[in-house]
Amino acid sequence: MGEGETIEKKLGECEIELEDARGLAFAREKLLLANIEELDAVYGALREKIREIRERDARIRDFDEALTRANRLSSLGELAASIAHEIKNPLISIQGFARRIGGSSDVDKMREYASVIEQESERLSTVLMRLLDFSRMSEPEREYFDLNAIVADTILFTEHHLTRFRKIDLTVEKGENLPQVYADKIHVQQALLNIVMNAAQAMPEGGPLSLRTGVRPPDYAWISVTDRGGGISPEDLEKIFDPFFTTKGKRDGTGLGLSLTKKLVEANGGRVEVESVKGRGSTFRLLLPLMKHV
Repeated sequence: MGEGETIEKKLGECEIELEDARGLAFAREKLLLANIEELDAVYGALREKIREIRERDARIRDFDEALTRANRLSSLGELAASIAHEIKNPLISIQGFARRIGGSSDVDKMREYASVIEQESERLSTVLMRLLDFSRMSEPEREYFDLNAIVADTILFTEHHLTRFRKIDLTVEKGENLPQVYADKIHVQQALLNIVMNAAQAMPEGGPLSLRTGVRPPDYAWISVTDRGGGISPEDLEKIFDPFFTTKGKRDGTGLGLSLTKKLVEANGGRVEVESVKGRGSTFRLLLPLMKHV
């Protein structure tokens, strides 16, 4: 084969290779365009799914806010009778001693009456400030505080209110030398109030209701509330913290109290434990952190 034929043959082979390369490039371009179209469709579907998720999250947030507002109103309604009682007593004293001042000419007696009025006014101011604090529903504002003092303050709001239940025998056993907990005290008060009122409602015919405090080293201190009511069945025990779940009649409960109690305690780094035996009563225990890093 001559040199010219060899060159012509090589040129032919190059043309074939070039044509194959063009065909391959064209096939790759088509595949790339198809992939781009597919990715564009996937991106569009993904973008729509993200929009749906955001809308769902917004609805969940709205529901959560509505749930919080509803439970705050419910808790304040439960407090109304106790607060009225706590306000009524100092007001009666102030009115009575004010009349005595108006009808007395004894300077020493007038000073004594004025001192009583001042003390009762301070008491009234304290009750009102506690009510305002108690109604606060916000992000946890944590601080170190005495758990036993919170129990005493909460009993101030509940003790009179419990008289509407039959023969509730309230006892308090405070642990000694408790380390301070690190939480939002108003949140703890509201959570404890919900548990105490639930315990009282569990004993319509009366019975012992006990509050205890203690410590679980190394991380938690606790408040427990024990009743001798009807207890909670195992199947209901799994659902008692679900929003709107309640075993009470429609007039006795909204199903929001325990749900918010769990939320409040967990928002402060704690947890809620429940022990219950059907027909023998229940114990709810609020565990609250002792340290900032918990």
